[in-house]
Amino acid sequence: MKQKLALAGPVLTMILLSACSTTPDIPTAALPALEKGDHLVSHTGDKLFVYKKDAAGQSHCVRDCLKVFRPMFSTPDDKASGHFATIDRPDGMSQWTYKGAPLYVCPVPTVAKDAPAKLVQAAARKAEACAKAAGGDWVAARP
Repeated sequence: MKQKLALAGPVLTMILLSACSTTPDIPTAALPALEKGDHLVSHTGDKLFVYKKDAAGQSHCVRDCLKVFRPMFSTPDDKASGHFATIDRPDGMSQWTYKGAPLYVCPVPTVAKDAPAKLVQAAARKAEACAKAAGGDWVAARP
C-alpha cells in the first residue's frame, strides 16, 4: 500500500504539469491550410487572410494590427511543405506562410441557434469587424 501511495505523487505531478503546458486560444495548425473554393481556410474552417503591409517572409502585423486578426501560429514540430513555410515573428512566435505571405485568421465564434442573445450579438460584432477590416489592408489568402 505504501508503494502505491509513493507512486501517486510523481504521477499526479506529471499529469498536472502536462495539463498546464497547453497554450489555449492560440490558433495553430499541423496542416497549415486547406483550399475551399477560391480561398484558403484553417484546419478549423476559418477563412485565412494576408496583410498587405507584410513583406515576403516577414510579419509587420503587431500591436494594434492584431486587434481583429490573429497570426496562424505554427509549432516547433511543424515542417515546411510545398508552398507552406514558417517564419519567426517579431514577438518571438512562429507563424505559417503561404508563398512567402504570413497567414492570419479572423476567428468568428460559432454560436448555437438557441444561444443567449448576448452571445449571438457578440459573434455578429466579431464577424462585422472581420468584414470591415478585410476591406482595407487585408485580403483573403488565395491558392
